Amino acid sequence: MTKHTSTDGIGTDLQYLPINKLYLHDMNPRQSTSDEDVSAIAESITINGLLQNLLGYADPKRSGKIGIVAGGRRLRGLMHLKATSAQSFDSKAPDFAAIPVRVTDDAFLARAWAGTESATQKPLHPADEIRAYAAMAEQGNSAEMIARAFAQTVRHVKGRLALAHLQPRTMDALREGQISLDVAKLLTIARDADQELEVLSGALDDMGAWWVKQRLTDNKVRANNYKAVYVGTDAYVAAGGRMREDLFDDAAYLDDPDILDQLFEQKLTDIADGIKAQFGWKWVETCTESYVPYSAHSGYDHIQGEKVALSKKDQNEQAQLEAKEYDEGLTDVELARLEELEAKTKRSWDEKTRADCGIFVHVDTSGRLKIDGAYRDAKRSGAKGSADTAGGAASAPSPKLTQAGVEDLRRIRLLALQTATLGKTELVLDLFAWQLELGYACHSGLFNVTLTDPQIEPEVEGAWTVDEALTDGSNQRQLGGTRGDYVSSFEDFQAKGKKHRNTVLTRHLIRAINGPTMNSIGMSLLAPLVKPDIRSVWTPDAPTYFSRIDKGSLEQIWKDLVTDQSSEEEPLAFDKLKKGEKVNHLHRLFNDSDFQSALNLSQASLDKIASWLPPELSSASSA
Repeated sequence: MTKHTSTDGIGTDLQYLPINKLYLHDMNPRQSTSDEDVSAIAESITINGLLQNLLGYADPKRSGKIGIVAGGRRLRGLMHLKATSAQSFDSKAPDFAAIPVRVTDDAFLARAWAGTESATQKPLHPADEIRAYAAMAEQGNSAEMIARAFAQTVRHVKGRLALAHLQPRTMDALREGQISLDVAKLLTIARDADQELEVLSGALDDMGAWWVKQRLTDNKVRANNYKAVYVGTDAYVAAGGRMREDLFDDAAYLDDPDILDQLFEQKLTDIADGIKAQFGWKWVETCTESYVPYSAHSGYDHIQGEKVALSKKDQNEQAQLEAKEYDEGLTDVELARLEELEAKTKRSWDEKTRADCGIFVHVDTSGRLKIDGAYRDAKRSGAKGSADTAGGAASAPSPKLTQAGVEDLRRIRLLALQTATLGKTELVLDLFAWQLELGYACHSGLFNVTLTDPQIEPEVEGAWTVDEALTDGSNQRQLGGTRGDYVSSFEDFQAKGKKHRNTVLTRHLIRAINGPTMNSIGMSLLAPLVKPDIRSVWTPDAPTYFSRIDKGSLEQIWKDLVTDQSSEEEPLAFDKLKKGEKVNHLHRLFNDSDFQSALNLSQASLDKIASWLPPELSSASSA
């Protein structure tokens, strides 16, 4: 038995070695780290020095070098300082010719060192870390200095310092494990101490982080909201609005939505008045939503203006900029160019049309001013939809009411409708089934309910067949076949009876059942009740399964189903086949009866093949 040096350090030497003789050994568990982390530990060394020696192994494979098995972060920090010749005005660089390293030539001891340091390193509890940073900040140290001293990033330190402003009761709860660090982070966006402690009491009653965030942000507006972008946070703050940054979510919140709404409506109104005066529109109405709702221009004909077509080159450029704006955002130069291209394509109306019509102005979700129009009173244009019919003076939508007033009236009307429907269960079921059968989306149908189609079709077309009832039950159809004749369509639907209604409801709701990646209810609750049979809807095949697993798994399946089940010598040297041939053989084993016959399989083997499922599905089948 090999005798090893004890792991307490006896029999090892503390040596002072030049940094060029050191390298990161493979035993070291910290084989990778970010550049940001390396910079942070380097800054810490320049301030505090090397507080602890490194541990190294004199590996005979690298004669003349010492491999660092513990202290990998410190070694990288030292190398970074050496390479960059970094030195701050308030610190000095370490002596790169004399790095303290405890060295052993015993591989067992070296491996023990490597594992022990990694396993025994225990970070500060967040509450202790917060208090330590706060104490340094109270002494006048900046976040940058604290980050350097503790080998952390500046962002990390700023986040902890934000937590230092929490109430003592909150800090105690964090220290005692009564709330999580995520909950504590959320509490930093409370508007004041009273709200913080109020929400904390709910968190202590086992309410989750989602509840805490909802309570704290319910009456706040994010700084990237379209209204905030349009008004500008500087103008908002200048008007007395309060803001609070969430350092943990790269977000900022506006605490006074009433001030924001007032500024937004005033700015939009001023713009509308300016447009009306400058261009001679009959009326210009503002809309405070990020779109113009259908109800705003219902009863008006849409008058199309003249539009200039862009060149093919400009069209391509515009499409590229719009795609980039959606995916990653635009620079100021790119945004200016996109607005220039959009300006070229804006419709124009002659003076006579403008004097007879009106437009709506609103701000889109990106915070950009948009114009929707032109519109003329349909009663004055003749029949509804005759957009190019001339007419006399048009009137603006009336009466003149603030947008908040308009919204309240809409809510009142909806409240009355919903109240009158209470208790009419059969009617509601009829209407919901009718909406599903016609394929109306939630925004265009009666009920604001969205049903989706979780994926059940194969990636490879034709790999399996989906029951027609599920195809007919798709919730993605947008038929809209009753537009303009809702009453007669609904009467026809009711005439088909409750059995038809229930069939429609069942079909569409079944199609909306969530898969196990969404939640476990289907597998844990529904599956035992309906006992799904996977092999009745799918047979193991190459496109779906066999082509997607490794050779070893293919060989094991063949062995389980063919080799171990056969009383005769295996007719095929399966393990010697190429992967593509193995995939093909297994596909035919399940899908080709002639191939099965050629293998002279027993009935027991055939029965096993008929019921076999991949291990990934077998548990689901038995659920």
